[in-house]
This record gives sequence, structure tokens and C-alpha cells, in this order.
Amino acid sequence: MVAKSELQFAGEFLIEECNIVSTTGTVFDINNIVEEINVYENIYSAAVSGDIVIKDTTNMIRNIPIVGEERLILKVQTPQETPDPETTIDYTLSPLIVYKINSQQQQGESAQIISLQFGSLEGFRNNTTRVSQSYSGQPSEIVDKILRDNTYLRSKKTFYFEPTANNTKIVFPNKRPFKCIKHLAEISNSALNNSSPSYLFYETTKGYHFRTYDSLCREEPKFYYKENVGATLDESGTISPQKNLDTLVQYQVISSKDTVKNVQSGMLTSKLITHDVYNKRLDLYKYNYLENFDKDIHPDNGESTPIISKAKDPDTFKDLTEHEDTKLFVSSTASGYSFSEPDGNYPYQSDNLNQTLQRKKARRQQFENGMILNVEVNGQTFIQCGDKINLTVKNQSTVTDDKEDDTISGNYIITHLRHTFTKSQELKHKIIMQVAKDSKKGKPLAMQGIPQQNDLGPDKNLSKSIDVSAGYSAGDDYIVG
Repeated sequence: MVAKSELQFAGEFLIEECNIVSTTGTVFDINNIVEEINVYENIYSAAVSGDIVIKDTTNMIRNIPIVGEERLILKVQTPQETPDPETTIDYTLSPLIVYKINSQQQQGESAQIISLQFGSLEGFRNNTTRVSQSYSGQPSEIVDKILRDNTYLRSKKTFYFEPTANNTKIVFPNKRPFKCIKHLAEISNSALNNSSPSYLFYETTKGYHFRTYDSLCREEPKFYYKENVGATLDESGTISPQKNLDTLVQYQVISSKDTVKNVQSGMLTSKLITHDVYNKRLDLYKYNYLENFDKDIHPDNGESTPIISKAKDPDTFKDLTEHEDTKLFVSSTASGYSFSEPDGNYPYQSDNLNQTLQRKKARRQQFENGMILNVEVNGQTFIQCGDKINLTVKNQSTVTDDKEDDTISGNYIITHLRHTFTKSQELKHKIIMQVAKDSKKGKPLAMQGIPQQNDLGPDKNLSKSIDVSAGYSAGDDYIVG
């Protein structure tokens, strides 16, 4: 099929190929009977997944037959002049696997609606293999080896990685490949972004990624979306589909200002006590969100400010980050720094917990409990999870002249994404995504707390303890006036 280069309307898409390959090698073109395709991406998931809904009049479940071992060849794109792997969803060279029949429902006398579940081959291979091997070197290099190894994941997809700063020597005893990579992500520090330990390993329709939150935040916004743009006209006075792509169709702010949860999770402060069994020593490490803020890279870059205030509690005279005992980690470690090799000592960091554990967990909590929105936009096949996008949301307040809501507007990282390609009722590609940021844009929150002399706010109640062993009736000590 020759690709169209002109976009007719926002959300238009072309299914270039959609074939099912049976276990016998027979190819079935199902493009004409596709009703809907959903593709799911998640920066916390190591494999892409999705489902495809078809309207079948030939009982293909039985006649192919579909047994949950078929390959799916899929290529979808937004109409464009020069399509390439970065701007299309292309599974023609690295097919997907159909592994489940979700549902099968009769429609009329001669048709049935069938939903098939699919996923990436690497996700399937992860369930059929185990790594039993030792590795040494940079964690990012080891991830590459596991990903490419024909014994394990045998992936040939593009691998986007951020180089690591630390060396490691490790033995994986019969562990699933993805679990091995997850462990490597937990002990890694970035060589580029202030030794950031916030590594993520995930798959998108463009390939595999081994990167930190900081690496994602350093990118320029992939696209700019505006609230209620409506039908934008071009210079000739006609509706411009290209300009209407930046319309923020709808959004929902997810309530995430949960201070108790943020305190309990270690997002704001934590302590790590390590027992060094080699040197017979206890070490204490502290983490503080406000003190660490400038070490991390945030979506709004230089405009980013903390999502909590520095205001002092009028009773304890402490801000939220001065409560050090909110989260406690305890771990045993061994302070190894080198192995003897034939050509000399091999320097390495053992478990590296003091440089990874607290900051990594806090960083993830900041994105999961920070500013989070559910967003719907017109679809484009070059958008993927992990992209940074910019949202402009109008100010709803009547007490300020600002046209833009600084609290919501700004740059976000796409953490969850669903491409939905619908053919049954109208040809439409939409993207439903969850976006997050770990900071706010604009002026910092207040530094001054409630003055102690305020009539309201500080706890001014008088302490009283009553011995009830001899009996007590409420109101016995009540004084009128």
C-alpha cells in the first residue's frame, strides 16, 4: 500500500499491514475485518501489550485455527511525507505474538466479534527462559547483553540506553531475564545526570529503553498541547487538521496531594541503616527531598519548584522534611571494592545501596504521587511512553489575571499510554495517556508557617488527665462561663 502523505483530519491513521501468521506459516490478511486495535505502553512495564477486535464471518478461530501461538504482523502510521521507524508503529520485522482469545461473541447469524490479546515476543520469551550466568562490567552493557542473547530474549529492536557510571560483578541464579534487568536498574547510577539512580526499563513501539527519569526530563517536549483550541483555521480559511492535532481534547487532574502517603512512602525523608558484615560496622544514610531537589532534573527544568512548602509547623517548629524517622530501611551489606583478575584488580561497587535505594524510591514516589493528569488527545503514531510533552491549561480562577494555570500547565512525562485505532464507527486514532511530573511550575510554595501567636492554627488546648477508677461522669468538672 502506498502511504498517504497528507493528513485529512486530526486522528486519521492508516493500517499498512495487519496479518496473522498461523503455526503452519500460513498468512491471513485481517485488515478488512479489524474493528479496533489497542496498544498499551507503560514506563513501569518491560513489554508492550494490546488487543485487536475483529468482526469474523469465516469462523477463523476454528479454521486457522487460532491456538494462542500465532504471530501478528502490524504496521500503523499517521499520514506523513517521510515515514520512518521513529514515526510509525511497525511490527513487520519484529512481529508480535497472539497469545490469548479474550472473548468470542456472536453477532447476528453469520458473524462473531472476536478479541485477541497480543504482546511483544520478548515478553513471551521472558516466561520461557531463565538466566543462569555471571556478568561483570557496566550495568547498561549487561542489560544490552541479556536483551540480545539468543539464549534469552534474542531481541533485535532498537535499544535506547543511558550509560551507567558504576561497575558491577554479579551472578544471576536461574532468574527471569526481566528480573535480572530490574535488579541491574536498582543498583545503577547514571554517568550523565548527577549519578541519578532512577533507572527505568520499559518497551515502547519504538524499542527498548534503559534510562533515568532525569534523562527523560532533559529532552525537549515532543509535542505541545493546548486546552480547547477548537477547529483552528489555516490561512485559506479552512480547518487545519495539522493545527488541530495540538488540541487537548479532555483532561482530568488525579487527586494526588496526599501528604500522609508522601510521608509514609519515603518520598520526603528516609533513613538507611546498613550493617557491613565485612567491617562489622553500622552506617547511617539520610535522604531529604528539599535538599536533594537541585540534584535531580525535573520536567520544567529551571522553572521547576518543589511540590511541598518549607513552612514550619507552629507546634513542632519543623517542616515536612525535618521529620527524619518517617521511613526506615535496614540492610546488610559487604563493602567489596575489587575482585582479583588475571590482569589486576577489577574495581566494583557491591550492592551500592547508599547511592541508589533512598533516592530511587523517593524519585518514583514523586512521579507517582506528584502532579498527575489523565489526558486524551488526537492520536499520532510518533508519540510514545517516556516522551516529554507540554500542556497549556487555562486559568479558571477569578482572583488573578493570569491566563495560564501555572499549577497544571507545564511539561510532563508520559508514564502510561494507550493507542486506540477505531474503524468500526468512525476512522479515528486517539491516545489516552497518564502524564506526571515531580515538581510544579512557577513560584515556590510559602516558606513561612502559621505564626504561633495566631488565634487559629496552633494547638492551644490544655492537657488534662482524669483518673476514672473511682467513677467519672462527663460534665462533672464543667465550668459555666
